[in-house]
Amino acid sequence: LFAVGRSALRPGGGGPLLDAGGESIGVAKVQVGLLGSARGVQDDLDRIAKRADTSSSAGLHYILEETVLALLRVPEYWVYGHTEGATLRGPEAAEGRFNELEMEERMKVKEETLVNFSGRTRRAAQLGADGGPNEFIVVTLLVAADGAVKLPKVGGRQELTTALKRLGAVATERVQAVEVLWSPQDRSDCLSQEDIIADYPDLPSCEGPRGAVWLQPLRVAAGS
Repeated sequence: LFAVGRSALRPGGGGPLLDAGGESIGVAKVQVGLLGSARGVQDDLDRIAKRADTSSSAGLHYILEETVLALLRVPEYWVYGHTEGATLRGPEAAEGRFNELEMEERMKVKEETLVNFSGRTRRAAQLGADGGPNEFIVVTLLVAADGAVKLPKVGGRQELTTALKRLGAVATERVQAVEVLWSPQDRSDCLSQEDIIADYPDLPSCEGPRGAVWLQPLRVAAGS
């Protein structure tokens, strides 16, 4: 397992994760797998997490928008995409689902090396590379927002682009919670295909997709 960077973004420091909001709250997840050579994405997410004021709704929206833009700028590195979502009635049901998705992702890593929670940033010592092949980076976005958050099922690059744009277009006042996790956080590390199969069973394997779709990477110039 590799270290992960995590931006845990929730306004305020206490009380429930989600406030009363509207009658319905959408909880959405978008997961993007990139070629390990997309080192700039790790740097971007690290920078965004450290700069964001995560104690405010504006800070939540900032990190959501900037993370989406960071991914949209590098479609040539995308290798798979996955979306899921649900619209729930009331904050308790929505918070329960959000927490389930969060826990599923956090269980996949041994150590969180960068955390920004309620405006407080913490960095832990980073794990070193295990010497295995450098192949993939995984970025996961979790969002809770007032009203439905409708995302297309990923069947190719266009659907993943649409899903990311829809998340980025969620208005500031609708955002209730955002969490961005990326693995590994250390730019000297990448996940091998074996790590993907072991830690992300809902993502496509050699036998075929399971809820996600392999995307044929666009040609990346040598030395990129």
